[in-house]
Amino acid sequence: MRDLARRRLLTAGEGAVRTSTIGAADRIVRRGAVHRGLRVLHRFLVVGALVAGLAPHGGAAAAAGEDAGATTSFPLTTTLSGHNARLTDDFQGFSVESADFAHGFLTEERMSERLRTLGPGVIRLGGYSMDLVWPAFGRWADVPAPPQAIGGTVDQSDLDELKQLLDASGWKVTLGAPLKMIIDPSKIKNPARDPSPEVSLEQVVAEVKAAYDTLGDDLLAVELGNEYDNVTTLTGAEMWDTAKQYQAAIKAAVPRAGLKIVGPSPSGAKSSSRVDEFVTAGLADESVNPQQVLAELSSHWYPWSHCSGRTMTIQQLMSPETHLNTRVKLAGMRAVSARLHDTIPSTINESNSASCSGMPGVSNSYATSLWSLDYLLQAAQSGIDRFQFHTNTAAICGDFKPRDSADYPISYRYYGAFCATDQAALDTNQLSANPLYYGIWAFRQIPTGQFVDLDLPDTALDKIRAYAVMGRAGTLTAVLINIQDPAAADSTHDTVTLNLPSSYGQARAVTLQSAAPEGLASLDPTHITVGGQTITPAGTATGTPQPTTVPVDHRSSTITVAPGTAQIITFTH
Repeated sequence: MRDLARRRLLTAGEGAVRTSTIGAADRIVRRGAVHRGLRVLHRFLVVGALVAGLAPHGGAAAAAGEDAGATTSFPLTTTLSGHNARLTDDFQGFSVESADFAHGFLTEERMSERLRTLGPGVIRLGGYSMDLVWPAFGRWADVPAPPQAIGGTVDQSDLDELKQLLDASGWKVTLGAPLKMIIDPSKIKNPARDPSPEVSLEQVVAEVKAAYDTLGDDLLAVELGNEYDNVTTLTGAEMWDTAKQYQAAIKAAVPRAGLKIVGPSPSGAKSSSRVDEFVTAGLADESVNPQQVLAELSSHWYPWSHCSGRTMTIQQLMSPETHLNTRVKLAGMRAVSARLHDTIPSTINESNSASCSGMPGVSNSYATSLWSLDYLLQAAQSGIDRFQFHTNTAAICGDFKPRDSADYPISYRYYGAFCATDQAALDTNQLSANPLYYGIWAFRQIPTGQFVDLDLPDTALDKIRAYAVMGRAGTLTAVLINIQDPAAADSTHDTVTLNLPSSYGQARAVTLQSAAPEGLASLDPTHITVGGQTITPAGTATGTPQPTTVPVDHRSSTITVAPGTAQIITFTH
């Protein structure tokens, strides 16, 4: 974590492949020809090189619209800049409820393969249940949990299981700490709503000490509360004082650890004013520097909401509005980070498509595969240091539990990355990969490097999203996402002509696609592939994603991207 702020200073030549899952051939679908005046569309699976003039198409492309041959052309020019953000090998992670941790769901058997398949990352333990768990450590080890601890009890056995998971997966963790019962009670907005167990700061410190003694350097930092602006009336200055209090107490208990605070983690508003107020207080504090207190400058972001009966559609999720609102949020976070001279990593440490567990039929649809790939690239390109999707870790698909359920806050979330098809599958740790997981897995196929500017206008955002990353030895990886619905009659193929920064001899593409006839609305992730491969219920890939050859003419390449597909194209000299 403490190395994140330095990574932007690395040169582009130090880029490396972020995961070992890029392979040698991909499944594609080729359009049929017109014979004797009759237009017949054929679907073929082609493995190997493409002949000149053809481009890889997604599995559902041929059925997209009345005229599957309709195309929209986009000429794009790549421009190198030494000031652009870098894509690192551990940018993406997961946010997991403290209650999942307290109930023993983060085990090596259940989670290690799913994490290892994605490469390195960081788990954030926190969420709304951060204030609903009982830390049983130190002199509280044998104290029964009070009834308010509906999130469960965290004890040494949970830390031991977590240690095994981190060792097996190569991931690291940040630990959430309760906030509500440690501040002035008059500052709690609604004490009657999910009343929290009486956890003291001394008890929090006992958990942190046990966590560090067990996890060592795999414990990166301690997060202070969850969305303080939703549950308290604390000002930014009061939140800063509380962060100082926590950090000083932790430092006194485990001085060798060097642990700092993740904060302030306000709710997912488009504005970053809460973070800005917090930083303003830190910069005005003459007793300590913000760098001595903070490990991460954090915020949450949900572009849509399912709270209080609000709804979201697939069209809204994939819309330019969502992309542009996210741009505002990310730019605001970067502006606040710049006030600290980028010395403290900035993170979106809890995010997904819609707050309050996601929107059924949208957050669990194939659309989220494309949306999450676009979102991850947009966030990384903005200069954010880390990004974490909120997810469940042990739930049956579709088994949503309301707030008044005895099992709450353990429940299925429509935006989760994985879930079990039934209780028998859950009992044997067989979790199916959801569309969100496939979007993240596709993102992991992109090599590390420095982002390259593309001149895609905002007017094109209703059809395509485009990114490019310059990696080792001048290799260039372009990501082209056709966000149009393959099941819609008016969707078109995106024909992109890339004007390259130098001469390239070959290019190969890995394709994210779904063969489901429902298009973006498909709720069946078994139709989704990345480079022709899928994720098994055991959490492993069926094979290495296979690329196909893409025509390249020295400093130019024309690629056709079918509706509802994404192509990750790597150009090499």
